[in-house]
Amino acid sequence: MKNIFFIVCFILAVHGCVFSHKPAWLINGSKELETYKTGFLSGAGDTATESNFKAAVGEIKKSGNLDLLQKAWLTRMALQAAVLREMEEGDYREVAAVKQYSENDNFYALLKGDISSVDVKLLPEQYRGFAVALLNGDGLKAGRAIASMKDEPLSRLIAAGIALRGNIENEAIILTAVETASVNGWKRALLAWLERQAACYEKRGDASNAAEVRRHIEVIEK
Repeated sequence: MKNIFFIVCFILAVHGCVFSHKPAWLINGSKELETYKTGFLSGAGDTATESNFKAAVGEIKKSGNLDLLQKAWLTRMALQAAVLREMEEGDYREVAAVKQYSENDNFYALLKGDISSVDVKLLPEQYRGFAVALLNGDGLKAGRAIASMKDEPLSRLIAAGIALRGNIENEAIILTAVETASVNGWKRALLAWLERQAACYEKRGDASNAAEVRRHIEVIEK
């Protein structure tokens, strides 16, 4: 099971519960969260994507499962990191204030770029090498770790966003993110990372490459 990042966690988290059949709230919540993820990354309208997310949260609340509710809000934050948006963390913190779950708090710390507080062993496996590279401030190894997440395209984008939040940025990381967004047809993510790529070239005085990326953006946005 190597598909989406937190949807996988979302489903696995309830496998330990004793259900002869998956309850409707779990099926509906998973579907709404998946639709939200796809719509958000591809650039669907904010009204539609917000509707999907609110529906997912509503389904989870039917169960009263605070662990899964936190994971839903962490999913939202992770997607915002993936498209280089400011993360909205207030709702996660509100739920976490009621009950804490170490794995959720640990991933929250990673998303925030608070790498010194992260317990690498508690992270999903695909992020561990990346987290070690961040702890060591090694941009080259961080870039390699991101690129090595072969079957985890969303994890690659999330990790790239986290790297930038932690002031680790290089062309390799940006190019990996651009390619990942492009291959998966995630237009919103692609435009965000192309903007970052152009800004990177402009910062280092590479006017020719910057102009080419800007033209690329213009063509996509038409």
